[in-house]
Amino acid sequence: MRLPLRLGTPLLIGLLLAGTAAAQPSPDTDPDGVVAAVEAAYEQLDYETAEALAREALTHYEAFTPDQLVRLHTLLGLILYARGEELEAAAQFRAALTLDPTLTLDPLLVSPTTIAFFERTKEAFLQEQSAGGSPGGGVRYVTVYDPRGAAFARSLALPGWGQRFKGERTKGWVLTGVWAAGLAASAASAYRYHQVRQAYLDERDPDLIPDRRDTMDTWFKVRNNVLLGTAVVWALIAVEAGITGGPEERMAVGPAPGGASLRLRF
Repeated sequence: MRLPLRLGTPLLIGLLLAGTAAAQPSPDTDPDGVVAAVEAAYEQLDYETAEALAREALTHYEAFTPDQLVRLHTLLGLILYARGEELEAAAQFRAALTLDPTLTLDPLLVSPTTIAFFERTKEAFLQEQSAGGSPGGGVRYVTVYDPRGAAFARSLALPGWGQRFKGERTKGWVLTGVWAAGLAASAASAYRYHQVRQAYLDERDPDLIPDRRDTMDTWFKVRNNVLLGTAVVWALIAVEAGITGGPEERMAVGPAPGGASLRLRF
């Protein structure tokens, strides 16, 4: 992701800065406004205000989207690097990279020296990740993905698909087979009911009509029960896909000693 630091209009920047002392946007109610205020202060070269706002925002990280957190960490890294605090700047860049390993800086808005430092940090970060190491940094983000909702929808569309989506391939295929067997039994019983019903309608011998009718009634019940059973199995498979198995960590980047561990739920 290329990070173009937004250039607001002078009027918007002025309004944002004028309201800083009076009432800052709250992360809980206006996370977009908080990020905009940090960017506005940065663009006005008011690094002290931008840093204070960014650090305060990151204490409420759970209120922000991953993209917003990337912007906050990147802005903070740029500010710290401009002040010569390279170690902490690298830690902020790494925190952003844990959420977006494709992050790049816009050369039209960031100096070549800063971009070179960022690229070195990124290269080291990616090498550590590919080697299975634990990249250092003061912040550790763990993105948590819960597949159960998507699994429920898939098994509702095709029984067993949701289980396979969660990685339970054997269970998924078995459940698909159970449902398919029920579907086949439903089709067979419906066909048999059609046959015996037609035999009853075609029967002319008064002595055989009661037997024909009893046979038809029996297969009517069999057909309905098999259809109901197949529908119940379908529903249970979908419910099972939606309630079993908890959230799973899709990304975990090791923190530096004493680093904070932050969880983001998608």
